[in-house]
Amino acid sequence: MRIELHIDRLILDGVAEPHQAAAIREALHTELTRLMAASTSATWRGCRSVRRLSTPDVPAPASPTALGAGIAQSVHQGVTGRNGVVR
Repeated sequence: MRIELHIDRLILDGVAEPHQAAAIREALHTELTRLMAASTSATWRGCRSVRRLSTPDVPAPASPTALGAGIAQSVHQGVTGRNGVVR
């Protein structure tokens, strides 16, 4: 199965410093890849395209890496409709 997920824009208003963007982006990619690989096709919402996805709030963590992982978990939850996090 091939999964393509495009995030055109991610707005972090007042959460991170501009120089932390690369670390947040890398952590988001790594965690979202892990979560998607662990999901079965039965967990997907069944839509081919979503123009906009509202996700649960992500609490501001202590590090850019933790923020990226938290965003990934929130996106995964929004795409799959799952309340839990795949570990």
